Amino acid sequence: MCRDRGQRAARRKTLSCHGRSCPRTFPAPPRPAPERHGRRASQRRNDAGAEKTGCYNAALSVASEAHTLGRIRVLDDHLINRIAAGEVVERPASVVKELVENALDAGAGRVTVAVLSGGKHAIRVEDDGCGMDRDDALLALERHATSKLKEASDLTAIGTLGFRGEALPSIAAVSRLLLRTAADEGVGTEVEARGGRIAGVREVALSRGTAISASSLFFNVPARRKFLRSEATELAHVVRFMVRCALAHPEVAFRLEHGSRSLLEAPAGEALPARLARVLGEDLAARLAPFALERDGMTARGWAGRPAEASTSRGAQHLFVNGRVVTDRVLLHAISEAYRNTVERDGHPPLVLFLEVPPDVLDVNVHPQKAEVRFSSARQVHDLVRDAVASALPTPHAVPAYGDLRRATAPVLSPLREPRLPEAGSAWIPAGDRGAPVAAVVETAPEPEVVPAVRALAQFRESYIVAEDADGLLVVDQHAAHERILFERYLAQAERNRVEIQRLLFARTVDLGLHERTVLEDEAEEFRRLGFLVEPFGGETVRIDGVPAVAAALDPAALLRELLGEAAHVRAAAAGVDALRLRLVTTAACKAAIKIHHGLTREGMQRLLDDLFLTGNPTTCPHGRPLVFRLPLAEIERGFHRR
Repeated sequence: MCRDRGQRAARRKTLSCHGRSCPRTFPAPPRPAPERHGRRASQRRNDAGAEKTGCYNAALSVASEAHTLGRIRVLDDHLINRIAAGEVVERPASVVKELVENALDAGAGRVTVAVLSGGKHAIRVEDDGCGMDRDDALLALERHATSKLKEASDLTAIGTLGFRGEALPSIAAVSRLLLRTAADEGVGTEVEARGGRIAGVREVALSRGTAISASSLFFNVPARRKFLRSEATELAHVVRFMVRCALAHPEVAFRLEHGSRSLLEAPAGEALPARLARVLGEDLAARLAPFALERDGMTARGWAGRPAEASTSRGAQHLFVNGRVVTDRVLLHAISEAYRNTVERDGHPPLVLFLEVPPDVLDVNVHPQKAEVRFSSARQVHDLVRDAVASALPTPHAVPAYGDLRRATAPVLSPLREPRLPEAGSAWIPAGDRGAPVAAVVETAPEPEVVPAVRALAQFRESYIVAEDADGLLVVDQHAAHERILFERYLAQAERNRVEIQRLLFARTVDLGLHERTVLEDEAEEFRRLGFLVEPFGGETVRIDGVPAVAAALDPAALLRELLGEAAHVRAAAAGVDALRLRLVTTAACKAAIKIHHGLTREGMQRLLDDLFLTGNPTTCPHGRPLVFRLPLAEIERGFHRR
C-alpha cells in the first residue's frame, strides 16, 4: 500500500513540458534569456529542439528507472548469457563443435579433443593456433566479442567458421570453464570462470596455443542437464562431428580421446582419399565412386555410394560447404533427386560432398549453431549438386555383391525355417526347358551382334534369373528387372510426347467418384501425354478408347483408377508435373511388368537381361529396391577353398 501511495504521489508531481507531461524528478529547465538583437529564427528553433530533446531523454531515463516495478524489464547480462547458451550449447557435441571451430579459425595445425562420460563430465580442446594475450583472453568471454568481424559488410562474405562471438561466453555460462592461452612461447594467461562469472585470472607458463576445458556441463541448469542422453549417445554425437571435421580439413591433425581410449588419430597433410579411408573405413571408402563437377563458379566434388547400399539413416551422408559441416535442405533434396528411382523412398546411400561456392553466395548467419546455411542462388546450387552426384551412379562396378546388400540393409534375422517349395515341378528351370515365349515378356528388340556380356543360365523358382558374367554369378529379380525396362522406355516416350497407344477394340466405360473425376479433369493433359484416350460420357462416367501400349495387357478401368489415386497423392503433396509423371509411369510399369512365378524361355531370359543392361540404372527398380546382385568368382572359389 505504501508503494502504491508513493507511485500516485510521483504521478501527481508532473509539469507541462512543450505540450507533454514528464515526471518532475529532475530540475525544471531555466527560463530562456531575452533574445539578442538580430538573432535568427532558425537558431531559435534549434534551441527549442535541443530543449525538447533534453527533456524527453531525461523523462525516458526516469521512466526506465521507475519501470522496475512493471511487467517488462531489461534482463541482466548473466541471465542473457544463460539464455544464449541454450541456443548455442545443446549437448556436449555442441561444445566440441564450437571449440574445435575456434581452433581452426586460429590457424591450428593440430587439434586434440578429450572427453569424459561422453562429454557430460568434462571436455578439453587443445590446439597450437595463434593463441591470445591477457586482454584478448578476458574479452573473449564477453558476448559478441570477436576478431572475425569488423563491420556490417563482413557478414556478406564470411570466410571463418565462427563469427558471432557467442561460443565462449555461452559455454562459460553453463559450465566450469578453464581457459589457458598464449600468443607467444613461454608466458600465457589462465582464466577461470564458473557459471559465466570470472573466478580468477593468473599468469602461467605456456607454449603458444590455446587449451580450453569445460566441466560439469549444465551444472547450474538442472532442467537442461536432465535432457542429456546416455554416455554412449552423447559420445556418438561427438564422434560424428569429429569424423566430419577430419574429413573437411585433411591438412590438420586431429586426435579424439574418450577417457584412456584413443578413438580417432588422423595425421596432418593426408590426401583426401587417404583421410576418407582412415575415418570411414577402407571397406566403405573402396565402394564409393568419385565425382566432380564445376559450373557457374561453383564446384561440387566428393564420393557417392551405390544405391543398393542405402540405409534408413542419413548418418553416412557428410555435407560440407566451404569447409563448414552443414545439414542443408537444398543439398539433401538435390542428393535425393540424384538417387531418384534408384533407392527406396526412405533410403539414403553413403555420400561425402564438398561444395565450394563464392562467399557472397552463402549466408551462414541463419542458425544459432551455424548448422544450416542459405544460398542466394539455391536453384543453381541444387542442380549442380544433383548432376554431380548423379554422374557417379552409372559406373561399371554398380552391380552390388551379395555381401554389400547384406551390409546395407542389415536385416533382422528370423529363426531358421524350412523353405517354401513350389507345389509342383522343380524350383530350378534350366534355360529353354519351359516358359512363356520371348514376345510375351519383352518388346521386340534388335538381335545383339556380339556375344552378350551377361549370359542367362537358368530360372530359379520361376522368379529369379541366374546368369553369369566375367566376374561371377548374377541373380536377377525378373519382375523388378522388367519393371525397370518398362519404366525407362515409357518415361522416355512420355517426355518426347510420343507414347505408343493401344486402341481398344471395344471402348470401356468407367463410373468415377467425384474426387476421381476432379483429378482427371485437372490432369487431363498429363494423362493424354501418357497415352490414355479418355473422354466424358455423361455424368460421372468416362469412356476409355485407348491405353499406353506398355500396359495393353492390363484392365483399362482398374489401371485408370489406380493412376488417379496416385495422382491424388501427388497433388496433396503439392508436387510438380515431373513428380506426377514419374509416379504414374512407375505405377504403370510396376503393374505391366511380368510377375514372379512366371516361367520364361531361354530367349525370354536373355532378352530381358540384354534390355536390362541397356538401361540407365540396371541395379534397382523404379521404387529403389535392388534387382540384381553378384556372387563374385573369387568368393565362390574361396568358399570351395580354391583360394
